[in-house]
Amino acid sequence: MGLDIAVDEILTRVPARARTAYTNLLTHKDTRYDEHTSWSCAYVTQQDLADEMKVSLRTATRAVGDLRRVGVLRVHVWPGAATETQVRVSDVPVASIFGPVRMAQRRMPHPQLVDWAIRLLVQQNCEYENASPESE
Repeated sequence: MGLDIAVDEILTRVPARARTAYTNLLTHKDTRYDEHTSWSCAYVTQQDLADEMKVSLRTATRAVGDLRRVGVLRVHVWPGAATETQVRVSDVPVASIFGPVRMAQRRMPHPQLVDWAIRLLVQQNCEYENASPESE
């Protein structure tokens, strides 16, 4: 059993509107994948996202919130610059380097490993956003 959790497994935890938003952000014409970070980046406003999804701004905003709560989306805002949206693309490695923890992870039910991946992403995003000069 591998200890990498696919983003698709995390996306099963969010409403359909969030999965649609994720797909739209990932396939947006300005999205560029960064292989070093495993995130795709684009300058997409929530209004642009709403227009692409053919939904209200409120629904798009909720979808963004859903994706942020499970850690697969980061939004950065800099004064005088466009909003940068980043979505996680590659699998999330959850294997601990500490042997006893890794052994316990191998015995965990898969849904618990997905929870672990979500917590890991949310923690990493908080650290990343706290280190950034301005974040939404």
